[in-house]
Amino acid sequence: MTSSKINDTELRKQFLQYLNQPELCEQFYIYMKSEHLAYVLEFYLACDGLRNLLDDTSKQGPIIELIYKHYLCNGKNLSSSSKAKFSLPDDLISSIKQRLIKHEFHLKFYDQAQEYVLKYMLQMCYPKFLIEQQQQQENELKRQAIVTPKFSPMHKRPMTSRKKEAFEQLKRNL
Repeated sequence: MTSSKINDTELRKQFLQYLNQPELCEQFYIYMKSEHLAYVLEFYLACDGLRNLLDDTSKQGPIIELIYKHYLCNGKNLSSSSKAKFSLPDDLISSIKQRLIKHEFHLKFYDQAQEYVLKYMLQMCYPKFLIEQQQQQENELKRQAIVTPKFSPMHKRPMTSRKKEAFEQLKRNL
């Protein structure tokens, strides 16, 4: 990422590409876990998985109920009654609950909830994550600079190798 400001569309595209790469998504998950926000990413990914079931409507209902029970019902992380850092708006949760009661398994409200979560992660989590990643990379480079052997300016080889060669040559001349 450059120091110039990335517009929202580019940031969104970059973030979604990031989440689609398992190793990178895992890094972001670890970060979210450290911030006590793993449930936010989990909910987003669960909704994303729900989108993949569009062809199999027989599984949609049970999955929607499971997502609701795990993340949205009273006292759960994304409900406003929880003490978590982040929750979905009450009206959105209420709309989802009303559809569940009627056994209307529409994805519309889950799409809205997923979008709400995505915007939150884009504004509050991903930028901090990128800063933390950059700091970790800088710290790793500093650590490597300290550990890397010093080089002889004339021969560009580690000093220890030059010393060993000089010592071996000295032994041969004796």
